[in-house]
Formats: sequence, C-alpha cells, structure tokens
Amino acid sequence: APPCPRCGSAATRLTSEFGATACKALYRCTDCLEPFEHVKEI
Repeated sequence: APPCPRCGSAATRLTSEFGATACKALYRCTDCLEPFEHVKEI
C-alpha cells in the first residue's frame, strides 16, 4: 500500500478500488485518518 502523503505513515488501507477516475484508488491512513487517492500502477 502507498504511504500517507500527509504524515508519511505506511499504515494505510484500501477503502475503494476506484476513485474519481478508474486509474485511481482510494486509501485512508490509519494513523492520521487522512483519506487520499493513489494512481494505480500498470
């Protein structure tokens, strides 16, 4: 899983396979609770 862009924590979890576009996934940091999008790797 990608690290949190806000706090840098590796404790993140996938919340949705698809974000605003099909090439992004939604994650949430379990430390600071910040939701963020991550571009999927091909």
